Amino acid sequence: MYRWVEHTGELELEITAPTEKAVFEDGFKAMTEVLVCDSTAPLERREVTLTAADRPALLADWLAELAFLAESDGLAPVNLESLELEGTTLRAAFEGRICEPAQLVKGVTYHRLALEPAEGGFRATVVLDV
Repeated sequence: MYRWVEHTGELELEITAPTEKAVFEDGFKAMTEVLVCDSTAPLERREVTLTAADRPALLADWLAELAFLAESDGLAPVNLESLELEGTTLRAAFEGRICEPAQLVKGVTYHRLALEPAEGGFRATVVLDV
């Protein structure tokens, strides 16, 4: 489960999930809401491998990669096919629509970045600059 908390020029994403993997999956789902485009645009499949210093940084890098692909390639994420976490490495395959997303994410900040155990699973906070 995730929810958005709006700030001027920013969106704060709060995710609660039963596993760390589910946090990353919900992060993808949240980005599909931000990077929306024409539902008739053609689909393209992508595979991504990312490595970071720790899991919170990996979450930020994952969301930043999705934002980067939307801006640079016009690829708005739509369907997450697979996601694997091993240590501080993420491997994912997903489909995206080739289009000009209605809104772009300028960046994913480390301000308030958190990914930690919580009652019933994990909780994460990520702030997006929009």
